[in-house]
Amino acid sequence: MALYYDLPVFKDVYQMTLRIFQVTTNFPREYKFTLGQDLKRDCILLVRYIYRANKTKDKTIYLEHFLDSIGKQITAWRNAGSNK
Repeated sequence: MALYYDLPVFKDVYQMTLRIFQVTTNFPREYKFTLGQDLKRDCILLVRYIYRANKTKDKTIYLEHFLDSIGKQITAWRNAGSNK
């Protein structure tokens, strides 16, 4: 089993997380504490799920849970966009 910090997907997600934290500091106030916090939380969850999935033998539990939560978010965005 590879160490989680050696996985290419972990490295990419970690870099994305760092970038999200940098970018959200420049968000307007009304978005910083809503959209900004959601982005940060989701990135941290993704890092956590990659770590946990790498640590366990049954990786599908963590990966399915994360994909399910992402699917719900995408559906919400689509619904919000179609209501305009």
